[in-house]
Amino acid sequence: MSTGREIKAAFKKADTWGTAVACAQSDMILITSESVSRSREQLLDDSAGHAFQSNSDQGFITCSGDISAYLRYTGLETLLAMVMGAAGTPTDNLDGTYTHSLAMADHIDGLFGTLALYKGFSVHEFAGAKVTGFSLSGQAGQPLSLGLNLLCDDRVINTTSGANTTTVMAALDSPSPAGRVLFRHGSFRINDQSGAALDSANEIQPSGFTLSVSRNLSGDHLAGGGDTISEPTATGFPTLSLSLDFPVYTSDVFLSDLGSDTRKKMSMIFTSGDNVITLSMPHLALTNAEASINGAGKITQPVSAALLAASSAPTGMDGITAPLHIAITNTLSTDPLA
Repeated sequence: MSTGREIKAAFKKADTWGTAVACAQSDMILITSESVSRSREQLLDDSAGHAFQSNSDQGFITCSGDISAYLRYTGLETLLAMVMGAAGTPTDNLDGTYTHSLAMADHIDGLFGTLALYKGFSVHEFAGAKVTGFSLSGQAGQPLSLGLNLLCDDRVINTTSGANTTTVMAALDSPSPAGRVLFRHGSFRINDQSGAALDSANEIQPSGFTLSVSRNLSGDHLAGGGDTISEPTATGFPTLSLSLDFPVYTSDVFLSDLGSDTRKKMSMIFTSGDNVITLSMPHLALTNAEASINGAGKITQPVSAALLAASSAPTGMDGITAPLHIAITNTLSTDPLA
């Protein structure tokens, strides 16, 4: 019998696209759902002279999908760093914690890993798994949810052979479920991009948010590569967006800023004990701001913005010019991309 209670998931950085690496205890992650599927094209022979088609050849392999998890202060650094592109040795805070700086690199070529999913009966192994983007969302009163988008080369079902077998994965332990990031841990701050450093005077109180990051990648089918894709590379600019939900319309600031095209900067800081996750956005261009009437109920105010690069780091965000920067303080002392 296979149930979600038996699921074990792991992700480990790899060096060669399409070559699986064995996952260890330190690579284990907790997920809430998975929808990475594999399909194969059938090339039907439509030659004349037959009453029915009776022959086909196998064509390209398509392997992609998503995994979802609760955002945690520890345990998903590698997956986030795969999208951001740059990490490095964390800063030792000399109190048992370390601060990781996940910067948004120009590209993420060469960053991929092996995803192994033990499903109780067998292991589904994706030797080459490229994390192409993520969506982070939160609602008041709930934990934050992280959706990760994947492009893979292929899927192998491992039982007694392969880099990650049922015996190997079954022997590994799922990580502790402690350390979820809750919406109530968050402090949301925004002001004009040209304004002073963000502080408590700039706090806003949304009831929910969604932050989406897409690297816009695609893999190619090449001669000599079988029917699987090569490592996905960029087909355009990365796209990043943010939406904020305000339950009651109480201010015209966002409406006015949209009309005047006033650029903003924003931070979201989540804190629990010594653990901190800071998301810094140095250049927001508002794309929508409404005062939405919903019958006799509250007039709500949804706001959305595009995350852009800044020509120079705004006050209070030293060295940050890329559209997004993520700083994570926890007890992990190693480079998540090592």
